[in-house]
Amino acid sequence: MNQTHSVNLSTNHKLINFNVPNYLINNFDNLVKFKRVSRTSMLVRLIETYIREELLQMKKDNELSESFKRIKDKFDKPKTVIKKEEPMIPYSDDVSSEEFWNGRVDYD
Repeated sequence: MNQTHSVNLSTNHKLINFNVPNYLINNFDNLVKFKRVSRTSMLVRLIETYIREELLQMKKDNELSESFKRIKDKFDKPKTVIKKEEPMIPYSDDVSSEEFWNGRVDYD
């Protein structure tokens, strides 16, 4: 008997083959039979779900990273250094020594 296999020449599909442990494929086959769906439709659904979940997780990770970066930038900004001024030393022509020692001098 000579059988002809149809070949899907569509450019929007790709045939893939991969190895799966026997116990896993047996369980999978039983499940898809019970659900009355094909292996292909279930695998496509699982791949789509995985992609969507991973994309959401990547966005959340990016948001988290950006939040930490903003927090770090906020706290890592260089502090403005307040230059301490040297204390003013009164000169004899500014204040008389009597006013200075009697506490009558206001330096403001």
